[in-house]
Amino acid sequence: MKRVFASIFSLAFSYCAVSPSAFAWGERGHDGVTRVATRLLADSKDPETAKFGAFLQRKENMLGHLANVPDIVWRSLGPELDKSSSPSHFVDMEYILPPGSLPKAADLPQNVAEFLKALDANCAKKSKDVPCDNGKSDDERLQKSGHAPFRIETLSQDLVQSFKEMKSLEAQTGDNGAKRDAVIERVILTMGILSHFVGDLSNPEHTAKDYDAWDLGQGGLHGYFESEIVDSLPLDLEAVVLDEAQRHQPMAERFARHPHNYLQMAWELALDSHEKLPLLEQMDRQYSLLEKSVSGRNGEGGHGKGQKAKRRDALETRGSFRNLIILRLAAGADALSRIWLDTWQQGGKPDMSFYHSYHYDVKPDFIPLRYLPHTKS
Repeated sequence: MKRVFASIFSLAFSYCAVSPSAFAWGERGHDGVTRVATRLLADSKDPETAKFGAFLQRKENMLGHLANVPDIVWRSLGPELDKSSSPSHFVDMEYILPPGSLPKAADLPQNVAEFLKALDANCAKKSKDVPCDNGKSDDERLQKSGHAPFRIETLSQDLVQSFKEMKSLEAQTGDNGAKRDAVIERVILTMGILSHFVGDLSNPEHTAKDYDAWDLGQGGLHGYFESEIVDSLPLDLEAVVLDEAQRHQPMAERFARHPHNYLQMAWELALDSHEKLPLLEQMDRQYSLLEKSVSGRNGEGGHGKGQKAKRRDALETRGSFRNLIILRLAAGADALSRIWLDTWQQGGKPDMSFYHSYHYDVKPDFIPLRYLPHTKS
C-alpha cells in the first residue's frame, strides 16, 4: 500500500515539479469513463471480447449519455426521489472502517444486513475518531452512510440476467426479433446506468463523510476537482486515460481476487479510491487553496450558509491535478470494462452484432433501489 501511495505522489508531482448529491465527475468525467471502457474491450486481443467491445464502441455516445442520466435526468424528477436515491452515489467508508484501518474487501459487509450491523457497531462507539451519526432507523442510517456498492452489485446482477435472456432467445427458432431488440435495449440502458455508479466510486470524494472538505477548511473541493479541473483539461484527456488503463490495468489485481462477485469488486474500487483522498486534499492545500472556507451555522454539516474556500483558477492549477485525475478515471474505466465483460460472460456471451436500431433512451425511467430494506417484497 505504501508503494502504491508513493507512486501516486510521484505521478501527481512529476507533471508540475460535493454534497452527497454532488456530481461525481461532472458530465465529461462520466462520459469519459464510459467511452474509455468500450475502447478497452474493443482493443482486446481476445477475439470474442473484441467483438463484444466493438458493439459497445458503436454505442459509446449513447452509453456516455446514459452514464449521466442519474445526475441529470433522474435528479430532475423531484426532490423526494433525489433525496432517496442520492445515497446510491456514494459510501462513507469511515462509517464502517475502524479508525486508521483499511481492510480487505472480503472483510467488508457482504449484504445490506451486514452493512447495517457494521454501522451500528462502529457508530455506537461515539468517539472523536468515529465521525458518524448512526440515525434512528435503518433508512436513516443508509441515507447518511450511502450504499453505492450495493447499487453496483444489483445493476450487475440485472445485466447477467438480461444477457441470459438474450442467450435464451438466441437459441429459439421463429420470429423473435422484437423480443431480442427489447432485451438488448434494456442491456444497453443498464450498462450505461451502471457506468455512472462505477464512476462515482472511482472518485475519492465519493467514499468519505467529509466529501467536500469543509471539515478541513477546504469547502468546495468536490466540484473544483471533479468538474472545474476536469472540464479545463485539453481534448486529449480521454486518449491519455485509455493509454493509462491499457498499460497499467489498475483494477486487474484487485478484481482477480473476487471472480464474479460484483459487490466485492465495488468494495475494492471504493477502498482504492479512499486511499487517495489524503493525497487529493494535500494537493489542494499545496496548489490551489488561497483562503480557507468559513462554515455557517445552518445547513448540512454546519456549513450550509458558509463561504467556500477561495482557489486559484482551474486553468492555473490543472497541471497539478492532471495525473491524479487520469489515474482515477483510468481506474473507473478499467473497473467498468471488467464488470461489463464478466456480466456478459456469466450471461452466456450472447451475440449482440445483430442489433441495428435508432432507439435511444434519452430520458429513461428510474431504476428502483431493490436492495434497500423497505423495497424488499
